[in-house]
Amino acid sequence: MTEEQEEKAFRSRFELLRRDAENYFDGAISALGKVARLEKWQSPDRDYFWEALPESVRAEGRVLVNRLLELAGSIAAAIRKSSLASEADSRDVMTGTKALRAALLLRKFRSWTAEVLHDEGTVLGIQPAGQSDDEPCAPEIAKRNFSTWAGNIEDILDLVTASSAPGSFNGEASSLSSTRYRPGTAFIVMSMDRSRPELVDVADAIKEVFGQFDIHAVRADDIEHEEQITARILSEIETAEFLFADLTGERPNVYYEVGYAHALKRRVILYRKAGTGLHFDLAGYNCPEYENLRDLRDKLTRRLEHLTNRKHKAPFPRKTSAN
Repeated sequence: MTEEQEEKAFRSRFELLRRDAENYFDGAISALGKVARLEKWQSPDRDYFWEALPESVRAEGRVLVNRLLELAGSIAAAIRKSSLASEADSRDVMTGTKALRAALLLRKFRSWTAEVLHDEGTVLGIQPAGQSDDEPCAPEIAKRNFSTWAGNIEDILDLVTASSAPGSFNGEASSLSSTRYRPGTAFIVMSMDRSRPELVDVADAIKEVFGQFDIHAVRADDIEHEEQITARILSEIETAEFLFADLTGERPNVYYEVGYAHALKRRVILYRKAGTGLHFDLAGYNCPEYENLRDLRDKLTRRLEHLTNRKHKAPFPRKTSAN
């Protein structure tokens, strides 16, 4: 089966899932016809409506959730290979999958972006981005929510399918394919100072973690460069699947390269050593702190498990000190 045929196949599977979900919601609405609706002042458990369903209907819902999660993995992989879909589309599919799952479980899904708290120009702090499905949702509302999010994902699938269609873009096809990322690659952006050998240990730890996911990571000093942002370094940022940026040291070139990657909608992973300040232009982005190399390895491992939907190959060896 060709790539185009595979994409059309899971598009058909998604449409079938959507139709089956509509039948499921209709059954849930019928089954809960006599269940009391909630007043605004009530704050029941998030499974208020779910637990009121007959077991046969809940079993149908669980099957749909499993089908959804399996299909979402295929869609995410196709987006990463698409020349038209972007990282923003990938995030929308991840968020949409959570929203669809919440709807099937008769829960209300909410998400919010990071908010900078300030007073007369003085930054007071950051309200981090987040997501929640901790409220119950009546089946007729859940059905509407499911339909809305499913439509959003189908729009993205249209881009994925179009990008693999032969001859779709004629002369533009070669230029589009030339800017696609190289799967299984990562470019490390961080401070480089020969007087600080500990930075080499940080880079090696990052490469080690990426390697556990079959991702080849390189730093600027692993390629030919002239101690400045060369065309080769920009090319790495443009084509690597992941950009890892350690903001420790608050180096201007690191911020420049992160900004360039964001402009290209690349997959940027940010970290910083505990105690490092975060400049305002990146204050709204997820940039966890790490205490030491072990903490960095653990946090990056969990991050990549989430981003790749894979487990790392093997546990990291722990060094023991001889006393």
